[in-house]
Amino acid sequence: MQQAWEFFRKLFDTSDFPPRWHCGHWTSFHGWLYIISDLMIWGAYFAMPIIIVRYISRKHKARFVKLYFLFAGFILACGATHFLDAITFWIPLYRISALVRFATGIISWVTVFTIVRLMPTAASLKSAEQLEAEVAQRKKAEEQLKVNNQLLNEAQSISQIGHWQWDVKANKITWSDMTYKIYGIAPSKTINYEEYLSKIHPDDKDYVNSHVQLVFVTKMFPEFYHRLVVHGTVKTVHSKGEVVLNSTGDVVQMIGTVQDVTEQKKVEEELLSKTQALENTNRELEKFASIASHDLQEPLRKIITFSSMLEKENREYLTEKGKLYLDKITDASARMQKLINDVLEFSRLIDTRIFSKVNLKQVISQVLSDMEVLIASTGARVEIGELHTVEANTTQLGQLFQNLISNAIKFRKNNNTPLIQIHSELIKGSDLSAKRLHAAQYYKFSVLSDPRYWDSELFCRIYIKDNGIGFEEEYGELIFELFQRLHSRVDYEGTGIGLAICKKVVDIHHGSIIVKSKPGEGSTFIITLPISQKNFNHVTPFGG
Repeated sequence: MQQAWEFFRKLFDTSDFPPRWHCGHWTSFHGWLYIISDLMIWGAYFAMPIIIVRYISRKHKARFVKLYFLFAGFILACGATHFLDAITFWIPLYRISALVRFATGIISWVTVFTIVRLMPTAASLKSAEQLEAEVAQRKKAEEQLKVNNQLLNEAQSISQIGHWQWDVKANKITWSDMTYKIYGIAPSKTINYEEYLSKIHPDDKDYVNSHVQLVFVTKMFPEFYHRLVVHGTVKTVHSKGEVVLNSTGDVVQMIGTVQDVTEQKKVEEELLSKTQALENTNRELEKFASIASHDLQEPLRKIITFSSMLEKENREYLTEKGKLYLDKITDASARMQKLINDVLEFSRLIDTRIFSKVNLKQVISQVLSDMEVLIASTGARVEIGELHTVEANTTQLGQLFQNLISNAIKFRKNNNTPLIQIHSELIKGSDLSAKRLHAAQYYKFSVLSDPRYWDSELFCRIYIKDNGIGFEEEYGELIFELFQRLHSRVDYEGTGIGLAICKKVVDIHHGSIIVKSKPGEGSTFIITLPISQKNFNHVTPFGG
């Protein structure tokens, strides 16, 4: 302890030691080489901390700042030892030199410990190569982002959709280029809410403002249509949006899209006008068909009545040619009466969408009961398999089955007993979806051709198979058209309306009807109907 006290008491005392020039045998060259080397090292060590401190002062977000200062202190302390070594050649400040060396040792070890502690963090930093790769990747991402933004702008231009953002507190509205174009404003101009309202059609301004003000109450942005006045031209736009709330639940921002639907609205209005005109025309046609059929039946009944009276009272007085003419009049009158009745029945088959749960077995049983005389006279056999329940119109389904069964009996092969087999099965929409290629062919005239109605629905497929004469399958679509016949009236009577009625009934029920047939091997009519009509009520039936 006494030595330590003595050391610090004589810290600046140089009388105990001679200058270094007098210690040993220094030559001038050796001594000055030593002195100049120490001063050069001291100068470099003095400059390094200045550079480090200057770097840190400019690099405001530099990492490991404490380590930089420790390095600066360590280097400065090392330089001081070399400076003192050079001074001792003239002034023997050995005590101060020892103290500076001790301080240098302490700073050195503090720096070492700091480096060890920061090693894990430093090791986790990316290398220069990794940083260069990341910069290259970011440049590539920025280029791709530019391309994507360009594609987005093109897509918005094609679809006439723009997006917007409203900072409610600052009352600043930011629009995309397409939004500026829709509103007819230069893209460089800043927009606020009042300027936005000034572009709204005068008759819609209060309507739009009330919707926007309601957003602050409900915290929800309703979609709505309104009109704009752009350079004297009226446009119709569709607005949609979302709200952004702060921590207290207040609306601070709104974002959304606006779409120019002017042309769409024009098309919709034209379509609505044409639809209404078509409905009026259909009603007039139905009235005309009903009245015409009724008015035609009255003179036709007279022709049939007086022809029958003429045949009954004067047939024996007629020549063979006269009898032939009378028979032709009677046959033609009967065909005319059947045709009028069929046209009247078709005209009365309107698009009635009053559906209820219908058991197919009960409907077919009633049809067979009504056709009991025809079935008995032809010896026809009807085999009924499993049948399901669907949501449908009972009367219309009865017409459907009656026409198909009567056709199966009518087009029977000579000397063959008619055999009709009827059954149904349930099919998932996904099963129909797996047969898209077939569906595109078989269901192209029905709602089933639209894949939106396949996956989530359940369908009932009904098969009506006969052992009749059959026909070439290339006529499978033709037979469902009005007045289309594949055979002459001499061979098979009929008006060509029955299958058209079947097609219309199926269309009203949002289903499909197809036929598979081969000449001499019979025909199979396949009807596909939705089990439930609730998801189809908004769909206009194909051909309905």
